[in-house]
Amino acid sequence: MTRSGTDMHHPPQLPTTHFLDNRIYTEQSIFEEEVDKIFGRIWKFVCHESEVDQPFDFRTLDFVDLPLLVTRDDDGKVRSFLNACSHRGAKVVRELSGNARDFTCPFHLWTYDAKGNCTAVTRDEAYESVGCDKADLGLREFRTDVHLGMVFVTLNDDAEDLDAFLGGALEQVEDVLSAEPLEVYHYNETIVQANWKNWQELDSELYHEYLHVINRRTGMTVPTYFTRNWKFYANGHGTLIGPPLQTDYGKQPGWKAERDGRVLPGLQPNEYRVVDIWPDTAFVVRDSGFRIDSQVPISATETLVQFRALAPKSDTPEQREARYRDHNQFWGPFGRNVQEDIIACELQRDGMRGGHLRYSLIAREEEGLTQDEITLRRYYEEWGRRMGRAASNISAIAAE
Repeated sequence: MTRSGTDMHHPPQLPTTHFLDNRIYTEQSIFEEEVDKIFGRIWKFVCHESEVDQPFDFRTLDFVDLPLLVTRDDDGKVRSFLNACSHRGAKVVRELSGNARDFTCPFHLWTYDAKGNCTAVTRDEAYESVGCDKADLGLREFRTDVHLGMVFVTLNDDAEDLDAFLGGALEQVEDVLSAEPLEVYHYNETIVQANWKNWQELDSELYHEYLHVINRRTGMTVPTYFTRNWKFYANGHGTLIGPPLQTDYGKQPGWKAERDGRVLPGLQPNEYRVVDIWPDTAFVVRDSGFRIDSQVPISATETLVQFRALAPKSDTPEQREARYRDHNQFWGPFGRNVQEDIIACELQRDGMRGGHLRYSLIAREEEGLTQDEITLRRYYEEWGRRMGRAASNISAIAAE
């Protein structure tokens, strides 16, 4: 039976935990609230420590709407700063990455070291009369911590410690991340014309794997695919546990069933794992590749998605070449899976545009098994806790 406009604006006859008010994806005011209440307060994955591997290495990136500078100082500590000069707010470092002992703002040539200290002010004698001392003019530093090689940053000086925020949620990939030194060997990014949560949902609910031709052939035909369970942690994180899923790659035409010589330490051949770190990071492991998805929200309907691939530093040239090939078959800029995911997210944006589809459903219940939408219900439970309003009705603001 079709529905009228009035029907479409009536909430579904379901528990309020089982549907979403689609304005959470389209309203710019909600997006701006998320920037403050979520991204301004949580620990966010920003890069892998191999991206600042040596003393004085640096990496620039965006933390939502803030330019960020990540460095490794001469003591080996990874630090993060607002990439903005203390003098007049100009962006100090414009390069994506490199190695430098000092950073000089191009505007008035003020200089900072890898620890964020202001080390030189051009013609500083003119500031003496007002008591302006470069010792008090260092870069704004943000709390930074490294866990299993992953660099996390928080803008909140009073945030709980990173270990408390993660709450053990990386236990399913700890053996892979700690077995031997890893490095980012493949990086790409793309701007998706959709809300940042649309992408995270793809990494959080596996019912969408029907979207992927390769997954339908190689993973969903394996009996253990549907028998794994979701495990949840504090702060909205989640992971799949249970019998290892060993994907049958031989069912994809032109692919080999085994990937001998390049299975990541800690994994069985062809094994697949997934971990979601709330609110916007996913670790997806396929026997020879470790992929990290993270996002830089731009607006309510535009998101920069970043993809990193990790591999052992000890790879031989032959292993690394094969790993590149494996990664790109799935997740590279021209791999099938990423392109299918982008299409799905942007179709959601198109369907929700204009406000005629007021609600969407997260109502699948399968006792917490692989394709249960409990992942989304837990995700939006945490979203509601942080935002002070229900994801099923954004007009209802919780009492303070």
